[in-house]
Amino acid sequence: MKAFKQYGWTIKIVGAALLLALAIFLKFGDGVGIVLPFTGGIIIIYSIIRLVPFVKTQKDDLIKTINIIEITVDVFIGLVLVVVEVFDLFDLGAVFGYLLGIFFMLRGAVHFFGVSKGVEKSDIPIYIFHIGALILGSFIFFYEFGNGGFTPAILVIFMIIFSAGSCAYLSYDGYKGYSNYRHQKTLTMPDTVTPEESVGDKPVVVIEEEEQIQDQIVS
Repeated sequence: MKAFKQYGWTIKIVGAALLLALAIFLKFGDGVGIVLPFTGGIIIIYSIIRLVPFVKTQKDDLIKTINIIEITVDVFIGLVLVVVEVFDLFDLGAVFGYLLGIFFMLRGAVHFFGVSKGVEKSDIPIYIFHIGALILGSFIFFYEFGNGGFTPAILVIFMIIFSAGSCAYLSYDGYKGYSNYRHQKTLTMPDTVTPEESVGDKPVVVIEEEEQIQDQIVS
């Protein structure tokens, strides 16, 4: 664990490089082809990570059941996005916007239902996130319903911006980590022998043996 903390900056730098590569690929490669499984993977991982801690800490059975149902629906949505694209089953078309809109709206609604019953707590960042989820989900769902135009290509633009921003953050954090690592390493280095050794406040010049011999020959 100590080594992981000491060299954690390397993981951040590698992560920054991967995000940069992702942003470049989304821009110049088959961004539409990767955005569906990538989005589905994020939804699946986010949902599964929430499951066990939430079940263990939530005491209200009704809220626990509602969240388990929501997580199950989220995992299903994520699997659809991954499987359909990976196995090239069919073109999601308008279904993509509906699935993504349902995911965001469901997350926001379930969260605020728990808060309204007084069994869930919220702070400013969580509040803003779930308000944003409701707004974004509603926009995607009804934009798709009215125009049929929210496609993976639109999501690619947002993912490029997010990837570039995350890359910049991880790069800066990795830079700070490396700087701290070098600082700590310098503090633990033994003192090096220099041509000058100080005694008190006055430097004493250490004359090399060869220079002494040359001085004797000249004299």
